[in-house]
Amino acid sequence: MLKSLYFARLVTLLAIFAAPALVRGQALADRLPADTILYVGWAGVEKPAPGFKGSNLEAVLADSNLSEVFNEFLPKALDRIAHEDKDAAEGIELIRTLLGPMWRHPSAFAFAGVDINNPNGPAPRFILLSDAGREAPALKAQMEDTLKKAAQTPFAIHVFQVGDLVAAVSGYDKPQAAIPNAGANAASLATNPEFIKALAQVHKDAVLTAYVNHETLLTLANDGFMIAGGEIQKTWAAARDQLGLTGVKSAIWTAGFDKKDWRTQAFISAPRPRKGLVGSMLDGPPISKEMLAVIPKNATMAGATHFDAAAFVDVIRRAVTVFDAGAATQIDQAMEQVNAAVGLDIQKDLLATLGDEWGYYVDPAVAGNGIVGATLVNRLKNPDKAAASIEKLEKFINTLAEQQLSHQKPPIIVAFRKTTIDQTTVHYLALPLFEPAWAVADGNLYVGLYPEVVVAAAKHVSAKGESIADNPAYIELRRRLGDHPASTFEFMDLPRLVPNTYSTWIVISHLAGAGDLLGVPGPAVILPSLGKLAPRLSAAGEIIWTDADGLHLSALSPFPGSEILASDPMSMSPAQVPLMISILLPALNKARQQAQQIKSAANLKQIGLAAQIYANNQKDGAFPADFAVMLKETDLPIDVFVNPASNTVAPRELTKDQQLQWVRDQSDYVWNGAAKKSTNVGREDPLAWEKPQGLPVGVNFLFGDGHVSFELMPQAMEIIQKAQHAQRPAGGL
Repeated sequence: MLKSLYFARLVTLLAIFAAPALVRGQALADRLPADTILYVGWAGVEKPAPGFKGSNLEAVLADSNLSEVFNEFLPKALDRIAHEDKDAAEGIELIRTLLGPMWRHPSAFAFAGVDINNPNGPAPRFILLSDAGREAPALKAQMEDTLKKAAQTPFAIHVFQVGDLVAAVSGYDKPQAAIPNAGANAASLATNPEFIKALAQVHKDAVLTAYVNHETLLTLANDGFMIAGGEIQKTWAAARDQLGLTGVKSAIWTAGFDKKDWRTQAFISAPRPRKGLVGSMLDGPPISKEMLAVIPKNATMAGATHFDAAAFVDVIRRAVTVFDAGAATQIDQAMEQVNAAVGLDIQKDLLATLGDEWGYYVDPAVAGNGIVGATLVNRLKNPDKAAASIEKLEKFINTLAEQQLSHQKPPIIVAFRKTTIDQTTVHYLALPLFEPAWAVADGNLYVGLYPEVVVAAAKHVSAKGESIADNPAYIELRRRLGDHPASTFEFMDLPRLVPNTYSTWIVISHLAGAGDLLGVPGPAVILPSLGKLAPRLSAAGEIIWTDADGLHLSALSPFPGSEILASDPMSMSPAQVPLMISILLPALNKARQQAQQIKSAANLKQIGLAAQIYANNQKDGAFPADFAVMLKETDLPIDVFVNPASNTVAPRELTKDQQLQWVRDQSDYVWNGAAKKSTNVGREDPLAWEKPQGLPVGVNFLFGDGHVSFELMPQAMEIIQKAQHAQRPAGGL
């Protein structure tokens, strides 16, 4: 359950630095309906929050010009943009007059279900509320003006003011009655027992709070599908139970100050027993001592979690089956094709051999603090079988690479190789710059970007070196987070990481200097010097644990977004993962196409063998007239007549006669052996080929001597045209 929060942390950092202070959380919960299902409250930026005075955040803001950037420089820059671009002016004005007051003052959003009795159709019950103080009249006017300019909404939205409160309300017959009166005795979200119960698990004086009553939300969904009825309702009920959604009661997330630091907490109420996908995700055992021992004491960045890949595939397949049995069948067929091409059962021979405990770390003693030295570790269930399966996968990848690159002039060789370093057998992909590597040793799978990183990881374990459990910064962080049996943890030693990356952030901060070129001067210095920042840094991290009540998360950092400063924006970071995926996807798609090409060639091989057996049983050596004769007279399965590169699904459920008709008319292959005999067919005479429609690169051909060859599309079409000219094939193109 390791989470990628790079973007979220960046947004938080920018938002917090924009404010001189923050105010109390659970904002306006006492002015929202008691039956609120979804609530998001933020505190505004005008009054100090409990804990802000003396915090690291206060010190960082005092030592920097970040507040000036957001409160003076950016507004001036927006004014300049509005002056130069009339189209942008309206949007900028909206930000100033509508979002500005809501950012400065306590504000909240609430969703309380759907009014299904509305004469104009179902209308969502929601409330947007802001305690805008002196800005209340202007905010109300801006809301009304915005609604007038907007296109007609499918449901009515009422805007009104009560004292300093400004509200936009939908779905209520009496909108003003939707806002409870102030006071401890008034029924409101603040007095809702489920909300109080959830709040008891997290930060009481939070700056930001988000809450959802999942049980009520699920009831709404059930009611909606009940109205739909029929198969839709049955499918929803089956999927809901398969996923285990009925076991989740509520969820809450808060963020606020904890002494000098910034704490984030979350809680998902899901009492035991838990079932389905939810149960498998929440019921993670504590991280073992053996996993902690894998991570060196010197690590500056580390984490561990539980994830059972084989079990996850099973759960996903069962969930897909609920929605579409046919889709599950297609998944199975695709897996069969991949397994046949690779030469092993991916799920049973590979995924099932992996353990459910994963860890990662960066040890600066190996390759510095960057991602270059990152190591991924899995504690294997079956080390020997895992190693053998990964080697088979290697051979498959090597074969694909050779087929794809061997025609290059000069030939390009890309392949996994094997070597022994410091008594560790390492497999690595021989490439320039990066050499992804892996090794199995001491019951663990080690994966890194370079062989030396993998060797260092294996050597640390074999030498029984000191682990992260001996790291004073880690020990102190765990003490602050609580002595809980964590099933997931993250750790970042910011005092050791930030000095390596801070120079880059200094450079980036001076991009604000572009404003000087446009006549909008920015501060000469924005970030505090590293000397002033360093005393405010400490280890950051989080833990996740599960108990009988549900799942808990607790995270701690010196100040909001401080983890961002430990990443180098000029190098690979979590924010660049989507870019890396976009680069890798074409290669992965190419590998899939190659696997389909190999499987299809195997199909044609079987067709050729069956045709030869049939011809041998004929007095004149004649080949079968069409695929239907071949299917009827031989032991070929109907799947052989389906190209894995197509979307065709073999009709196994049809009767034999129906299958014969189907294979004659709808096979993905063309039979060109009608009226030909095994005694006089030429070695290079094409007997069968793939239908070329939809194939991106080329076509597989079965020739007279039984061999199969892949031809690029121009040459393939030439072969097909010549064959058609000599004899029209059964089945056509």
